[in-house]
Amino acid sequence: MSESIRASGNTIYRWQIDGAEASLLEGDCVLHHHEQAIHAERILIVTDGPRGRVRNRLVIEGRVRPDGSVDPTPRTATWTTVRDPSVQAPNYRGKPAQRPFLMEFLPLDSIEAVGATPPHAESSVDQVQFTQPVPDPGVTDGASTIPSPALAPTLTPPTNTIAPLQPLPPSGGLPLATDSPPPIVFEDGATTGGTQFFFGGGSKSVEIDARGASHPPIIDSVLRPETNEQIILARGGVTIRVRDVAAQMDDGRFMNFGTVTISADRVVGWLPNLSNVFDGSTDLSAAEGELYLEGDIVFRQGDNVIYADSMFYNVTRETGMVLDAEAITTVPEYQGVVRLKAEVLQQVARGNYRAFDAAVTSSRMGVPRYWLQSEQLEFFERTRTLIDPRTGLLVADKDPFVRSNNSFVFLGGIPIFYWPQFSTSLERPVFYVTDIKINNDSNFGTQVMLDWDVFQLFGIDNVPKGVDWEISTDYLSDRGPAFGTQLEYNLPGLFSIPGRTRGMLDVWGIRDSGRDRLGLDRLSLEPETKNRGRALLRHRQQLANDYEFIAQTGWLSDRNFLEQYLENEWDNDPDHVTGLRLRKYHHNQLFDLSANAQVNDFFQETERLPALNHYLFGGTFLQERLTWQMHNHASYSKLNVADAPDDPVQAANHFPLPGEVASDGVVASTRQELSIGLPLGPFNFRPIASVEAAHYGEAADGQSLTRLLGQAGLQFNLPMVRIDPTIQSSLLNMRGLAHKLDWTAEYWYADSDADLDELPLYDRLDDNAQEQFRRRFIGTTFGGTLPGEFDPRTYAFRQGIQRGVSSPSDVIADDLQQLRLGLHQRFQTKRGLPGRERIVDVVQLDFDTILFPKSDRDNFGETVGPTTYDFRYHLGDRYSILSDGYIDFFDGGLRSISAGLRTSRPGVSDTYVGLLSLEGPISSTVLRTTYDYRMNEKWIFSGGMTYDFGNTGSVGQSYGLTRIGESLLLRVNINVDTGRDNIGVGFLIEPRFFARNLGNIGGGLIPPPGIEGLE
Repeated sequence: MSESIRASGNTIYRWQIDGAEASLLEGDCVLHHHEQAIHAERILIVTDGPRGRVRNRLVIEGRVRPDGSVDPTPRTATWTTVRDPSVQAPNYRGKPAQRPFLMEFLPLDSIEAVGATPPHAESSVDQVQFTQPVPDPGVTDGASTIPSPALAPTLTPPTNTIAPLQPLPPSGGLPLATDSPPPIVFEDGATTGGTQFFFGGGSKSVEIDARGASHPPIIDSVLRPETNEQIILARGGVTIRVRDVAAQMDDGRFMNFGTVTISADRVVGWLPNLSNVFDGSTDLSAAEGELYLEGDIVFRQGDNVIYADSMFYNVTRETGMVLDAEAITTVPEYQGVVRLKAEVLQQVARGNYRAFDAAVTSSRMGVPRYWLQSEQLEFFERTRTLIDPRTGLLVADKDPFVRSNNSFVFLGGIPIFYWPQFSTSLERPVFYVTDIKINNDSNFGTQVMLDWDVFQLFGIDNVPKGVDWEISTDYLSDRGPAFGTQLEYNLPGLFSIPGRTRGMLDVWGIRDSGRDRLGLDRLSLEPETKNRGRALLRHRQQLANDYEFIAQTGWLSDRNFLEQYLENEWDNDPDHVTGLRLRKYHHNQLFDLSANAQVNDFFQETERLPALNHYLFGGTFLQERLTWQMHNHASYSKLNVADAPDDPVQAANHFPLPGEVASDGVVASTRQELSIGLPLGPFNFRPIASVEAAHYGEAADGQSLTRLLGQAGLQFNLPMVRIDPTIQSSLLNMRGLAHKLDWTAEYWYADSDADLDELPLYDRLDDNAQEQFRRRFIGTTFGGTLPGEFDPRTYAFRQGIQRGVSSPSDVIADDLQQLRLGLHQRFQTKRGLPGRERIVDVVQLDFDTILFPKSDRDNFGETVGPTTYDFRYHLGDRYSILSDGYIDFFDGGLRSISAGLRTSRPGVSDTYVGLLSLEGPISSTVLRTTYDYRMNEKWIFSGGMTYDFGNTGSVGQSYGLTRIGESLLLRVNINVDTGRDNIGVGFLIEPRFFARNLGNIGGGLIPPPGIEGLE
């Protein structure tokens, strides 16, 4: 790659071809390159490409040979240089009237290889090869004659001809030049293309063009001799495009460092004396490139847009000052935009702004309804390192950030909050408060609950991505004030230890002065303590070498706290436990070392001090025909029974659970399983054999016990399919029909030398919520003694929980003989646009049942055991008919059947109407409905009810109306809880751009404001 090309002649024509600079020299032409001089009659040079790697395509006609003769054959070459060519001639002309003849020979693809020609090697040019003409818009073709390829000379090129480009390893060079695309016209009238200059030592290129396509700008030039500067004045609308020269990275990728487009009505630019530039005494690329703009300014840099009245900008330093500015920027992982408005906006560096008398909002309205206002505000981009979830490699990422002092939050033009400092990433564009709830009901009275962003309150800047920390300040008029904090994190590492880390910490407490209302006979319970609350930590971290560390801490003040204050979490989430766990994954094996201790004495819990488990899944022998699986366990286990309640009302219905026997001791067991697959035509058979030896340091009678368990089974399945493409129905939305069946059967036999009742229930089957209900259920329904038919251990035993090596409860095992039968069916068709069809399930119908040959021993005298079915009919992508059922055939057994209709239109509606029928220890027929519907762009209606057609009547109702504002989601809801004799009215306010509870309908999120246009 050479530094430059110098060419001269008597006359020069200059014009542009699709962004490339074309120069045609005529008469006494001289071309200097690689310290060699080429004399010719005419030379055409077409130049394009970025600074540092400029492509020069040449056509030379009438070259003077060393002997003085003239070569009439046009010759071509393509040379790459660092700078644009220096072309001079005493006579200057613009665009030629006719298309130059030499354009027909212009090289199209040949590019010089870097380093192909030594600096002092003799240069030569190739003989022209005729190709398709290069289009030259705007130049009229004349009647010039193009030589026929048949008449082309066939001279052999010299051996030292410049070679075409070959693939090279990354060399830190710049991207190859390409023809510029057609001009692009932006919404504000700005266009690409135009005349190009270089500044800052060649690091910046500047293109100047008209703002609109209809009226060219008026450009004047004034020379200032005292500073030797040329002042360019442009009026009538000008667009300036500032581009960085791209660079090639070490891995071969090209990185473009940014483009700035500025449009204004009037522009003043300061340049060196252009006369000195043309005669070579001054280098234009060394200039700073300063601009002053006025009138309807639009400044674009990446995703950032600035509107202003007046502006000064330094091209090289990327600094500037803007008056009456409004900046708009997009935010990663957030579909909306953030606006910054200021009387004075100073660009300190790229992506770094300082605003005075500034306001920030995510509203798109001309006069926003909410904003953060500060005397001085800084907006900048931070670079951070993240792990790419697709590749697992560290990548650089930019985080837009705002910092300010003495900030006010305005709502509806009224200041509602002041804080001395503010600091936040715009990935979470909230202003201090993240959630507001106002409720009133019989349980807690009037409630005002505010959630605050901790990082913003304390002005913490270096917040890792994936960390959210809030504090809660709540007031409940019938209970008292409350305070809490919640921390959630999802990080690529923790404490300099790499590995995916995620978890949460939730602490909340209250000085409770009221009484609990839990339903029915528990409508006025005295809390066991006045200071109530909980602390919950859940942490999971992946470590090197396939290790995983898990930690949990769960503390509750009393047995009723979760059920009273966090009922949904009490019903659905895992228990609050305290323990540590270290896992090692090794191929198809798992080593699990754990320890846990009891913190909440009012719940039953088994402490492991400690426990070691080893699992092997899918080990194979005999050419992968024989499968070996195993589970080994060793622990010191201590089963602690739940403490009785202090309240006499609760104590009256507090009964021990089956298997809840205080005991402790060493528990050690090993279970080994072998199986082999035996395909026989379309049939698949799989014999299984399993053996277990287990020792318990203390059994239910207080003595040690060793149990031997042997099991064997035979599994069978037969898949079947029939396809009929002739079944077509537009009414049923069917294009062909496939019926797929899977017949399954399993015979299982188990023999144990210990009965199920001989062992304490070291491994619990249910969570605390189900256990607490069962304790009361024993007294209210069965008079204090739970029948064996409803013993949870018996239910798990009949379901065959003991069959697998990874059984959640090794204690559940006994003599067993059962036959399982199943039929699983799918009716499938094709749906979708022509050519883009997809296979979908139309009907799903599954049947499963269990037969007990020894029914008196294993199933309370009934041969047919638990039987289930599952039916789903998908009329389309949005409508489904659902039904399922469970039946136990012994007297008093549970019979449950449900049926319903589900419709879902993402972003519009979500509806379910269903009927549930229960017979057994409880007899009930319940109607359940839920309905969410977005009525229009501004309103969402939500409702639901549960009604028992028996003596209970209405179980509960809930109705809500959500207002979709441009800034906030506001919901008003009414809840009726008949069981707790409670009626509540609530208000919930969430930022629309950070909605957590109100922003989902029909499985689709409500888009951020402005994403679908101005609302």
